[in-house]
Amino acid sequence: MNKKELMLSVILAVAITGLVIAGWLALVNAIGLIGVACLAWFYRKDQINRWIKAGLFFLLMPLVFWVATYRPEGFSYPLLFTLPGTEVGESGFELYVNFAKALVGLVLLLLLWHKPRGDEFVAAPRWQFLSALFAPAIIIAVAIPALGLALEPKLIEQIVLFALVNLLVIAVAEEAFMRLLLQQSIRNAAASLGAQRWVQELFSLVVVTGIFVLIHSGLTGAAVWVYALAGLLYGLSYTLSKNVCYPIMIHFWVNLIHFALLTYPIPS
Repeated sequence: MNKKELMLSVILAVAITGLVIAGWLALVNAIGLIGVACLAWFYRKDQINRWIKAGLFFLLMPLVFWVATYRPEGFSYPLLFTLPGTEVGESGFELYVNFAKALVGLVLLLLLWHKPRGDEFVAAPRWQFLSALFAPAIIIAVAIPALGLALEPKLIEQIVLFALVNLLVIAVAEEAFMRLLLQQSIRNAAASLGAQRWVQELFSLVVVTGIFVLIHSGLTGAAVWVYALAGLLYGLSYTLSKNVCYPIMIHFWVNLIHFALLTYPIPS
């Protein structure tokens, strides 16, 4: 472990300890976060045996998901605001700051950050830029009629708070998990089996798009296809660039535009 990694470890330990003491992070999630950091640190090493690497992947994947989503009974993350339901008696939207999810995303981002290798496909910069530029508009344009979204602007202070949580908790954590841990790992596994480069990229993109839809439980009807489109375009931006910043940026803008201007959450 070099000095930079040691410093990051100390910062992470201090942050986790402070959040637990403040009552903003459950102790069991804090322990899980330490496990994620340790596993990710070993997993990123190229020189380890591929079977050990596969074992680390199948330990890390469910642990990351569990730490980010598990909320012990009686524990609650800080609540920033609540939106009333659209129907009488309907529960509204509540924006919590899920610190476990934020920290697990940050750990994956720092430890699994990917630099493209010579044998990997990377599109020309203009295609990377165009994918990031047009993807949010395409997703929103499809979602409005498909999901029956109406114009419902939110208050400025609500938009600002949502933007911060959206970036630091939702977009970073979900895209670090989906792209750096899942999509890149599946692509690498396909490459190690001798698959052609287009097969490596297409297979990992399709599989992870399916996983993206599955982890958003409760989707029915048109919502399934809208989420599939979103997951596909997030993943495509990573396929073209091998830079996780692109899917993070697209995910951020799709969520922010949806929240700030349209019916939120998606009508059931």
